[in-house]
Amino acid sequence: MRSTFYSKFIIGVLGFTLLLVSTLQAGNITLKVGLYPYVPRIDQFQTVLKAQWKAVHPNVDLIFETSWDGGYKAPPPADVDVFVFDAMFFESFRSKGFLEPLNKSEIVHIDDFVDYAIKGVEHNSTYYAIPQLGCANILFYKTNDRLLSQVKSISELNSVLNECTYTSQIPPDTRGLMLDMKGSTTNATFYLDIAHSRDNTYPLPLPATDELNAVVIQDMRELLYMASYENATDDPPQDYGRADWFSEGYGRALIGFTEHMSQMSAQTRSSIGFKPLPMTENSNKPLFYADVIAVNSKTKRRSLAVELANVMASKETMIKSIGADKSNPYPQYLMSVRPSVFIEIGKKFPLYNQMHEMIKKNNPIMFKLDSRARKWLDSTADAIRTQVQEKYVCGCDQISSSYISSDSSAQSICPLVCSNFGEWNGKWTNQIPAAPSGKSVCGCNRCDIP
Repeated sequence: MRSTFYSKFIIGVLGFTLLLVSTLQAGNITLKVGLYPYVPRIDQFQTVLKAQWKAVHPNVDLIFETSWDGGYKAPPPADVDVFVFDAMFFESFRSKGFLEPLNKSEIVHIDDFVDYAIKGVEHNSTYYAIPQLGCANILFYKTNDRLLSQVKSISELNSVLNECTYTSQIPPDTRGLMLDMKGSTTNATFYLDIAHSRDNTYPLPLPATDELNAVVIQDMRELLYMASYENATDDPPQDYGRADWFSEGYGRALIGFTEHMSQMSAQTRSSIGFKPLPMTENSNKPLFYADVIAVNSKTKRRSLAVELANVMASKETMIKSIGADKSNPYPQYLMSVRPSVFIEIGKKFPLYNQMHEMIKKNNPIMFKLDSRARKWLDSTADAIRTQVQEKYVCGCDQISSSYISSDSSAQSICPLVCSNFGEWNGKWTNQIPAAPSGKSVCGCNRCDIP
């Protein structure tokens, strides 16, 4: 009986294997992938991944889930086999069972990851994702700007840049700061980043709305005051637009991500300095973000999905995905999480060597929220943004319907323009970029804050 059972078992296994092979050869299997969408050239990721995957499994097609937003608004769709998400939601997704657990042996070249990235996806000796990209709040400045290169806190940055130096969306010249503080999630992550730099508590505490630290809120206000309300809260006409303006000579400093360098001119990149945004002098290890690749726990093709996740994270795929290609002579300047990728791209583009050194020097830890991430963001993020914006002191520009050609005409026009915005502060201009082409603006004491 035992011999008959094993014979039938072996025949069954062989039959299943032949069926699987024939199915693969027939091209009837597809895998659905959700890529992280907020990158300079998402089409490059798709093109490279298709080619890399086809070399391994020519008869298994990939379908890209274009509605996936990286996890900010919704959990992963049940039919997506592999997805890339912002690791701030790692504990939330893990606790809800969205992430397929992986053994250490299932992650190819696991020794080729920077410490913060691979440690951040491990829980009790089990791995729930594979790191793909890194990220951090970066302060950009010109290499010859000695004062900015030496600042160690937001207050020191404020003493160098000063407050209320411009009110337009684009600085009139090389003055002030540019940054994005529009979104509620962006404000919430800034808050936690600054709070961590003050007390070095990790995992990150998630305070209720009535427990928000007033000192941290004031630090965020200082960032806003070093910029302008319009620069920090309005979207530029194009992605990474502040990097374009910085390349054109506007603004003295820029806060953004490393990929902002993809939109800077070659000349600007040749003279750019950057470092993690200095928040407080007593900060120990800074927080760095990560985008990580997960196998959906609901996938029906686990083996293929794990293989695909490894292909997505591989050195070869990442070099081709974020590096220069035939259509783009420069990399995307996205931060890698593999030393081998930094080294290879850095041979031609030295800024990647500087990124790698920045990680090694600062020894960061991964920005992650606990399992309450979504609930906390929904209940608190808007309140943080409101508190940061509600006492804005620098005023804003308002466009005049009449052209202003002189101080005398401004004195007759601007008081009316600013009548609903805290009165006129005595400033005006008709010069680009502070004023739109052919228009004039008046400086008003109060902003039109939603």
